[in-house]
Amino acid sequence: MRFGGDLARLRSGLMLRIGLLLSLFLLFLGASQGLMAEVARAKRADAAMLNVAGSLRMLAERYTRETNLALVGLSQRDWPLLMEERSAAQQTVRLFHERVRALLMGGTVELGGQPVTIPAMQAEELHGPLRNIEEGFRELEHAGVMALRAERSELTNNPHIDRIQEKSAELVEQTDEYVALLQRGSDQTLGRLRWLQGGTLLAGLGLFAVLLLFVYHRVVVPLDASVRAVRRSEQMHRALFEGALVGLWQVSAGRFARANRLAADLFGKTAPAALEGKTLDDVLGGAAAPLRERLAGGGVVEEYELELADGKGGLRCLALSACLDAERDLLEGTVVDITPRRRAEAALRKTQARLLESAHRAGQLQIVSSLVEYSQALIFVKDTRGRYLTVNRRLVELLGAGERRELIGRTDADLFPPELAEHFLESDRQVMEADATCDYEQVYPGADGPHTYLVQKFPLRDTTGAIHAVCGIATDITERKHAEESLRLLSDTSRRLASSLDFEVTLDTVAHLLVPALARTCVLLVQEPGDGDAPRWRQVVADAEACRERRQRALEQEVSPEQLSRWLAAVRDASGACTPVRDSPPQAPPAWVTPLRVRGEVLGLYVLFPEPGRGPYSEAELALIEEVSQRGGLAIDAARLYRRSREATQAREEFLSIASHELKTPLTSLKLHLQSLEREARRPRPGTESVRITRLLHLADRQLNRLREHIDNLLDVSRILTGRMELHFGDVELSEVVGEVLAGLNEELSRGRIPVQFEHDGPIHARWDRPRIEQVVSNLVGNAIKYGEQKPVRVSARAQAGRVWLRVQDQGPGIAPKDRERIFQVFERAVRGTNISGFGLGLYVTRQIVQAHGGTIQVEDTPGGGTTFVVELPVDPESPAEPVGTRHPPGLEAGAESQAMC
Repeated sequence: MRFGGDLARLRSGLMLRIGLLLSLFLLFLGASQGLMAEVARAKRADAAMLNVAGSLRMLAERYTRETNLALVGLSQRDWPLLMEERSAAQQTVRLFHERVRALLMGGTVELGGQPVTIPAMQAEELHGPLRNIEEGFRELEHAGVMALRAERSELTNNPHIDRIQEKSAELVEQTDEYVALLQRGSDQTLGRLRWLQGGTLLAGLGLFAVLLLFVYHRVVVPLDASVRAVRRSEQMHRALFEGALVGLWQVSAGRFARANRLAADLFGKTAPAALEGKTLDDVLGGAAAPLRERLAGGGVVEEYELELADGKGGLRCLALSACLDAERDLLEGTVVDITPRRRAEAALRKTQARLLESAHRAGQLQIVSSLVEYSQALIFVKDTRGRYLTVNRRLVELLGAGERRELIGRTDADLFPPELAEHFLESDRQVMEADATCDYEQVYPGADGPHTYLVQKFPLRDTTGAIHAVCGIATDITERKHAEESLRLLSDTSRRLASSLDFEVTLDTVAHLLVPALARTCVLLVQEPGDGDAPRWRQVVADAEACRERRQRALEQEVSPEQLSRWLAAVRDASGACTPVRDSPPQAPPAWVTPLRVRGEVLGLYVLFPEPGRGPYSEAELALIEEVSQRGGLAIDAARLYRRSREATQAREEFLSIASHELKTPLTSLKLHLQSLEREARRPRPGTESVRITRLLHLADRQLNRLREHIDNLLDVSRILTGRMELHFGDVELSEVVGEVLAGLNEELSRGRIPVQFEHDGPIHARWDRPRIEQVVSNLVGNAIKYGEQKPVRVSARAQAGRVWLRVQDQGPGIAPKDRERIFQVFERAVRGTNISGFGLGLYVTRQIVQAHGGTIQVEDTPGGGTTFVVELPVDPESPAEPVGTRHPPGLEAGAESQAMC
């Protein structure tokens, strides 16, 4: 606003033009004088209207500020402040409406302490925007009145407060647009007048000399008066600029060009001159870059808050508004000190906290408050900005605060590490956004180690139904977690110990039971029989790191006798409980030793080496270690007994094999001698003696055959159990084999008068082991003869589709369904307590031979009573790649001796 130079140039030009007008248009002297008066009057009127229109913005902002201060007085019950600011707001409303009426209809108003006369506005197009401004101010006035009528409990959620700020910003924008519109109209009017003045001057050039004196007195003098009026207007504008209630500033070409004293003071400068020439970065510091970004996005920033030093060691809160004119590279704006507003908000928050605390103490909340206060759970309430409104005693103790008020108003970022604070803030946002309860587990470090909390958060609503806070309840579940981990470890221990009975595998499993859950390294020491009376200690090392474990096992370093003595002494002194033993160096963590005690004797020692820096084991952990060591000792004892039983079983099998061979050799020799004796007996002798000797020899031979049969069965069982029964496959004709077996049993059949019927469809050729198939047929037919009660026996054979079926039926007492599987086990008989001889090996050997040929054997009921054995064999079975049999059948491993049918 550089009025001085512009007015000087205007005065000189007008004087020249008026002189020419008077010289050329003497007849139009009166018209020229009236025209110049009209120019001066128009300028004064335009300047007055611009000043009054510009003051409307100041009045709107004044009304907003006075209403906000009245609201602060209402919230704090400061009635003098409320009445004073409300009275000032009403005076502001009156001034606003007076100036609007003066702009519309003309009149005199007081502006800056001076009366200013305003003519009636002739342009109809300017009435509408002015009435809109007046209507917007009425809405602002209505919002202010409604906000002041609200109750104190409604101040935190009063929508009229936000409406005041909104309407105030709209009025400022409308007022600026209306002033710009008035300015354009004034410029157009002055332009037309200047064209008229130019024409008049051109017409009066000829009469300049005659009328010069007259023009000077009638035009120049009034012009000087107008100049003085314009200068006064300029001074008034300067006074308004400097005396504005907000800071005004202007940045041109990136540097401050103008600023009033209030703006300079808010920006930390002593005078406006000290601000001129500075850049935004020099004045605003780090807040300049965000302001440029927002201006680049829209060109207008309605409110931008920042903090600057106030020169007194504190911070001042400022609110900037800015408008960028990119064409002229001009940035203009305002700055307002909002520190009082921030203080008022802080006072309002304190009032809310006091109200909430009073509500907690009053009425029905007293019982709930007591429960919350003395609950062992952590209970807290936070507002929507994450600030603590209330906490219970348990949370105050956990955070180490002396009093509750030390936590009220603070946020998670003030109390917890950044990672935890961000996690808590995110869970609060989830609760408010989802409007639902949120449950999660959180680990928090404590004085005695990390604690696990079950946290439940849910939203709190006010009387309008809006979410205004988040309540949280955190329960310490550390003990429950430890119990679950202990149960999980014990369950895993039982599962791993039950996975194998091998002694070496069991030792390795027991050594790894508590690694790495409770120890970094474990040394398992187990007593084993030595060369003399002193036992030998078997050592197994387990480590959390596999490479370190392999290295320690490769070194095979034995525990020193001194260290072993200290461990044993510690176990004896502790009466068998888990006890620490500190070795050198003294600062090293102690080793924890637990005895493996089973049936009153100590099998070994369980030595644990914890992680460096780990504290002593708790009572629950010591109990867990003792339980695991006890289960490990039982598992080692069971594996040792299993190993001994395996060794005993193997010794029994070797004994059976040796006994069978040792018995068969003398029996073979005895049979040869009996055969020689039979030949001698057949020489001519008296008839009676010869017949008697022959009969006795036949009886001896039959008994020897029976003994050989038993020995062969024992030998076959031994071969099957040791996996050494071999098969030699070749062409076999089944009907021929059955015929030979029946022929061998002819004497026994004739003696018992047992009829045998053999049915077949013709020759049946197959690829089998002939001696073993003969053994199957002989065992089944002999079994039918023994248990058939001297009733007919039926044998049938048939072949179809590469399979052969052999059936042996008797009419004996039959076999119960529950015994049909048991009779095929070693040493088992279907009928016990009878006088029928046999070791119970025939059917076991028969089933093993049939299965070795790829076949099956089953037991069925014979129609009319009796038993039928059905053997199904393939015609061309695959030859086994290795000897048939298994070393340890379940029946034999159990050590149970029983009888069988054969």
